[in-house]
Formats: sequence, C-alpha cells, structure tokens
Amino acid sequence: MNVLSSIKNKFMRVPPDYEQLSARLGTFAPFDAARARIFRYRKQYGVNLGSMFCLEPWIATIIYDEYAEHNPEAEGDLVECMGQCSAEKMQAHWATWLQRADFEHMASMGINAVRLPVGYWILGHGFAAEKYHSHAKTYNRALYYVGRIIAWADEFDIGVLVDIHALPGGQNNDSHSGATGPARLFESRKHQDLAIKCIDAFAYLLAQVTNIVGLQIINEPQDHPELEAFYERALKQVRVQSLTLPVYVGDAWNLDKYTGIVKGLRSRFGFVVLDTHKYWVFRPEDKQYPVEQLIKELRESDMPELLHASDELEGNLVIGEYSSILPAISCQGTDPTVSMREFSREQLHMYNSTTAGTFYWTWRLQHDAGFWSMQFAINEGAMPSEYFPFGWNLSVEPSREVIVNEAEKRRSEWREKRLQGHMNYVSQWEGDFGFDHYAAGFDKGLTVALEFFSKLKFPSKLGFIRQFASECAIAYVSQHGGSQWQWEYVDGFREANDEFSDFVRYIIHVKVQQ
Repeated sequence: MNVLSSIKNKFMRVPPDYEQLSARLGTFAPFDAARARIFRYRKQYGVNLGSMFCLEPWIATIIYDEYAEHNPEAEGDLVECMGQCSAEKMQAHWATWLQRADFEHMASMGINAVRLPVGYWILGHGFAAEKYHSHAKTYNRALYYVGRIIAWADEFDIGVLVDIHALPGGQNNDSHSGATGPARLFESRKHQDLAIKCIDAFAYLLAQVTNIVGLQIINEPQDHPELEAFYERALKQVRVQSLTLPVYVGDAWNLDKYTGIVKGLRSRFGFVVLDTHKYWVFRPEDKQYPVEQLIKELRESDMPELLHASDELEGNLVIGEYSSILPAISCQGTDPTVSMREFSREQLHMYNSTTAGTFYWTWRLQHDAGFWSMQFAINEGAMPSEYFPFGWNLSVEPSREVIVNEAEKRRSEWREKRLQGHMNYVSQWEGDFGFDHYAAGFDKGLTVALEFFSKLKFPSKLGFIRQFASECAIAYVSQHGGSQWQWEYVDGFREANDEFSDFVRYIIHVKVQQ
C-alpha cells in the first residue's frame, strides 16, 4: 500500500463545496471500523434500488406518464419537461419511492446489501452538465434522500453499494446513463474531467460511512479504448480520499478482457471489485431456446467463465445485476413461473458458488406487477423467499452464542486436523514450509468467521475471503517475517472458514430435522 499512501499524501485536500455536500447528505454515527469490515467483506445477498434516483420510464411509470406526449427517456429529458415544477415533483418521488418498511422487509428475508444507482447530477450545482446544468437546483435535496436510504439500511444492518449509474455525456447508449443518444463520455475530455470530479466527491462523502460496502464508479460502460485509462485515473482519485474504500468497476460486457485489466488494477489500488451483469432475455439466442437449454448453457458456459474470472481476481467478482426474467419462448408448454423458479435456482447456486455477491434487478416497479420486481417474483414463487447464509432458517434459529462457544471448544481440534492435511499435501514437494504461518492463518480465519457470524442482527459469512486473508497475511509477515510462506497463511485462513461453514450447516440441518 506504499504507492497508495504516496498518492494520498501528495494530493489530499477537501474543497469547500464538499463541506456543503456533506451537510446535504446528513450526519451519521462515527465510523465503526469493526462493523464496516463486516459490511465490506461479507457475502452480499443483494438487490438493486432501481429508479430511486436514476429514473427509468418503464420502472417509475407514474412520474413519466404526465409527459408521455413528449416521450422523455433519460431523467434529463424528464426534468426538462417538468420545467419549474421539477424540484417539487422530484422530491415527491424521492420521498415516496422507498420507505423504512422496505428495508425491514429486506432484512427479514436475509437481504444484507442494496445497490443504489445514482446519477452524477444529484451532487447539484458545480457537478451538473448538459440538461442537468440548467436544472441543478432541482437536486438541492437529493443528497438528503440518499442519506435517508443509507440510514434506513444501517438500522437493519444492510450495506449500501453506491453505484454511479450515469456519468457526464453518458457511458453507454442507453437512457439510464442519463443521456439520450450516443454515448459521449469518452469523446470529451471535459466530460471525463467532470466525471472524475464527481467520483472524487462521492468517495469523500462515503468513505467514512460505516455501512457503505463500496463505490461503483461506472455502470455498464461501452468497451471503449479510453475505458482502461479512465479506470486508472478514477482509482487514483478515489485513493486520494480513501486507501481502503472498496471500488467496483464494470466489465463493459466483456468479462474475460476486464478480468485481466482489473487483475492489474488490484495489484496497484487494493480492494477493487469487478461487476458483471447477467441477463437471459436480451440476446437474440435467448429467444430461441427452451429453459432446459438455457440451464445447460449456465452450467457448461457461464460456470467455467465465472470460475476463471473469480480465480484470476481472487474472488473479487460480483453479479451487480441479474433477474429471473426469461423470454416467452423459453417457457412454452410450461408454467412460466415454474420455469423461472427452476432457472433462478440454478442461477443463484452458480453465482453464490463463484462470486462474492449478487444483486437482483430490481426491488420494485411502480405497480410491482412484473417479474422484474424482486418482490413480485418472490410473491409469485419465481425467486426464493430467504437469502441468509449457511442455509440459516429463522423458524428453527439455533443460538448463535452456543454455536460460537462450540466452535471455540473445537478450535484446537480443527486446527490440528487441517494442519495435518496441509502437511500431507505439501509433502509431495521438496523445500521449507511455514506451518506456523498456516496455523496462524487458521486461527485468524476462525476468529474472523466467528465475528462475522455473531456481531450483527443476522449471521454474515465472509465473501471476499482471499482479499481479507491476503491483507491479514501481509500484516502478519510484516511482523513475523517469512513472506515466502504468506500463501500458507492464506490457505489456513480460508480452510478455517470452510471448517466453520460446514459446522454451521450441520447444526442447522440437525435443527431442521428435529
């Protein structure tokens, strides 16, 4: 992290307008590093909060209906249609689209993270371009409602991934990028400079908020020749504000290419995560196959691709958007809900076994009468109704205190068993090994697993295991030496988590059987 430290020391500053932004966002409890560690590193069972701030006409239909004759697409088109009423009407939307009860509902089913899409323009005056520039005052209260979402989520131990869904000029050709027409972000240095300014401001605002799991600096960008350099520049700027805030970047619909790029970025900028999106309804080939064929493709094509990417990125991979939606032809001759349920079960099994988190698109539609709404999909039986780790079951919830105590009693037994297995494995090679490093890693890994499991309202499990383990290993060898055995520390850490996970699943299985 020496390179990162030099970046921060050289460029750290707080512009005066950032203090105004912070006042608009509101105040939060003092940063709790222990809780933040759980929010940022745990397995994310999440959902998107689409059209809360970055509006789309097919999701938030009512606010668009009044202006249907003008056919507004991007939010900038909409506020232009609203004219002088834009501030009043947008605030009415922000005030009503989501409520505290939504987060209580999410927590009750095991959803522990939300992805919050926002447009860069919600920062208001000094950060708005094009159509949003003349309507900057419309967004004077936007950050207040962002802060309210974060606070409600925190009340129920839900983490928030703030996703800058739209950047100046648009990073893709879709209206959800904030602009109508061709993407212009990468064609204009002025747009890119403003984008970096906005990213820097969001990083400043969010880095010390306990339940912020990360900042996504771009959503679904075009695979443009300038994108890699833009990532480099943006990451440098984020690290000015925070050396530890996880940063999420999009794969530009090219997972293999950006796996390699992000692998390099991680080596220089620390906790960087690649976000890929998985939909099975937009591609031409999706409209040709029955659900059985799509499931086969999941297993034979997507699974190996995700495994490879996850391995290269040491687990720093999430599914930022997915859905249960299938083309009509895929469900011919069957009950569509049954087909979607079968497909969703396969999706979640694959994504949970290969990535650190998933986020359904989206939590709600205007009238929640379609499977794009997670609530509707759950109510109709197309999606599971619980998302707790370890197969946790609230109806037969065992005592977490008892489980933690039992695990501590077995610590030495588990460590010796796993260490012996490790020693047997490495005996096939010649050379010196750091068995003390393995044992230390195992003890640290089990301690962390117990902390994640017991500290919050509902159990959590590590999702970014290798990221966390590597950071602990670096700290350990800096004190104890033996950097050549750092990999053994990481292996011990990971195997402790495997041991504890198996133990919890066994306990839950026994409870369910009773």
